[in-house]
Amino acid sequence: MPASIRVELFRQTGMTLESQKPQADAPLGPHHVPCPLPSLPYAVSVVLWLLVASVAVRFGMDAILLASKGEMRDFAACYTAAVLAKAGVVFYDPQPERPWFSTNENPDLIAAAKKLETLHRHDEFEHVHIFSYPPAMMFFIEPFSLVPFQVAKLSWLALSLFAIGWGLWLVGRAIHSHLLTTLCMVFLALIFQPVRNTVDLGQVNALIFVLLAAFFSLYRGGRDVPAGLVLGIATAIRFHPVVLVLYLIWRREFRTAVVALTTTGVVSLLAIPAFGVQESVIYFTQVAPKFARPLVSVENHSLAGFLETVGVGIGATQPGQQVGSPWTARLAAGLVLTLTAISFSGAPSRRGSRTADLEFALVLVMIPLMTPNTTINHLIILLPSYWILFGELFGHEGSSRTLLAWLAGISVILIGVVNDFYMHPLLSKGFPILIGEIKFYGLVLLYVALVVRFHEVRRFETNAVSLR
Repeated sequence: MPASIRVELFRQTGMTLESQKPQADAPLGPHHVPCPLPSLPYAVSVVLWLLVASVAVRFGMDAILLASKGEMRDFAACYTAAVLAKAGVVFYDPQPERPWFSTNENPDLIAAAKKLETLHRHDEFEHVHIFSYPPAMMFFIEPFSLVPFQVAKLSWLALSLFAIGWGLWLVGRAIHSHLLTTLCMVFLALIFQPVRNTVDLGQVNALIFVLLAAFFSLYRGGRDVPAGLVLGIATAIRFHPVVLVLYLIWRREFRTAVVALTTTGVVSLLAIPAFGVQESVIYFTQVAPKFARPLVSVENHSLAGFLETVGVGIGATQPGQQVGSPWTARLAAGLVLTLTAISFSGAPSRRGSRTADLEFALVLVMIPLMTPNTTINHLIILLPSYWILFGELFGHEGSSRTLLAWLAGISVILIGVVNDFYMHPLLSKGFPILIGEIKFYGLVLLYVALVVRFHEVRRFETNAVSLR
């Protein structure tokens, strides 16, 4: 290849001639190419460290306050259900006569919540949140029922913080993140509203996040069987990660996909004798079907939730709906899946390449978009997507770099900074409801940014292969 063409190609892809030399001291994968970063002035580096340290101290103070006074309502619901499961009592509250979950109907659940002091009090009523996970989740939750609630709550808080930190470390190590990107991601994680809300409520999505991060690290490192085992466990306790199994099948990574599906099946089957046949029947016939229909709420950030909520808000669909049609959920999921499949058209990328990392990032964004009911807590799984995208923006050149920076930045603000948990009533009906769908727009912007960068990088990698 002529030297002038090589130099131009390296400039476009963010490479340098020096980066082609072997790096004996760096644990790089076969398709990873280190890229130079702009050197930062000393003063700027100091400011970055101070910013990260400041938000870390604030996060730690909030965690201490949460440990002493926080209700951790979602964990309280899981703990209450675990106490009933240990006693051999039905721990689900399916409420079959209602379109969605409301005040509790299971008398054993109510009695246990009063005894354990896990009730959540509103002005009009008090209740305990619904345990809405598959029975297999009890394998992780039931051990906490062996200790008093206050001890269990503190243990779960510590485990959640460790899981989030470990998951971030696994992703950063897998993509060989440089210092600038790492500082930005630590700062983002500490202020990221989905992280804060997950920790405040004691949500299990911290556990899902670390399992997906572990899957990515293992899979990217070529450890197919362990990666499949981890993904299978994640899918057994919350079905959303099955999208990653579909992605593996598309990539023809059949061994990892088969291991994941087998693990999911085995763990789910083991939960039947462990926690009761009746519980499994209740979950799969009464609880899970409710989540196949989108909740009409500005707090539902999925595409199906957006369509149903906006439709009701502007009068395009029947007013007063609490949940939407299952067909809306199916059409929305099919649309997102089709758009992503079109974006991925062509031969699968080589594992460990930049395009493969961007594929994984895009699939993680696809999960909350195509899931019928996506709350703010589910969006914690977007952190690896931001990390991969930031690595592209900081470490590689591209014609659309400025556009992508704006898309990523606005997405971070909408999803991670703007607090829309208590939406103003004026934004819940009529055309102003379009303004209320803040985090959905953030998801769309992140999805678009990743699609644009994916095609840009794949075009560069294709040119690199053709010019060899």
